[in-house]
Amino acid sequence: MAFAGILADADVNAALAAVQAADSFEYKSFFAKVGLASKSADEVKKAFAVIDQDNSGFIEEDELKLFLQNFKSGARALTDKETKAFLAAGDSDGDGKIGVDEFAALTQELKMAFAGILKDADITAALDAFKADGSFNHKAFFQKVGLTGKSADDVKKAFAIIDQDKSGFIEEDELKLFLQNFNAGARALTDAETKTFLKAGDTDGDGKIGADEFASLVKA
Repeated sequence: MAFAGILADADVNAALAAVQAADSFEYKSFFAKVGLASKSADEVKKAFAVIDQDNSGFIEEDELKLFLQNFKSGARALTDKETKAFLAAGDSDGDGKIGVDEFAALTQELKMAFAGILKDADITAALDAFKADGSFNHKAFFQKVGLTGKSADDVKKAFAIIDQDKSGFIEEDELKLFLQNFNAGARALTDAETKTFLKAGDTDGDGKIGADEFASLVKA
C-alpha cells in the first residue's frame, strides 16, 4: 500500500513486468510507465519518502539496489550495473547518494529532456511514423522530429540526452532504446534496425557513435 493514492496498481504492475529481466531496468522508462513522471512535486516527494527507507533524507546505493521492492515486495533487486547507472544519473552533486531534489529532477527528466530543442508535436509525429517493427529510418526520423534543421549546439544537446551513461558515445544498447529518449513508452528498435543505425553512424569502426559522428548522421 506504500504508493496508494499516488500510483495506480495497474501502472505499477506493468512497469515491474517490463523490467523483470536482469539489466533491463532503465529509470526514464520505469518512471514514465509507473506514472511518476507525470506526478506533482508533492507526490514525487511522497514517493521519495517511501523509497528512503531509513529516513535519512537520501536514497543510498543499498536502497537503490532494492528500489523495485518498494513497488512490490517480490520484485527483483537491481543488478550492480543497473544500480550504479541509476546512481550516476541521479547523483548530480557527487556525494554518492540521491537527495529529494535530485530524485525529483530524475523523475521529471523525460518530460523536460528535449524541451527547448524539439516541438512535442514533431516528436509525436515522428514516433507515430515508425511504430511498426522494421520501419525505422534514421534520416527520415531526424527530419520528422526536427533535428536536421537544428544548430550544432542543439544537436550536441540531443546527443547528450541519448548518451545515457555519459560515456561520450552512444553504444549499441543505447541505440536500441533510441526512441525511448523521445517518449518512454516508445518501442525498442529491432536488432536489424539497431545494427543498420550503428553502421550508418559509426564511421571509424569502433562499434559506437561519438558526438561528431552523431552530428554527421543528423545532417546527412
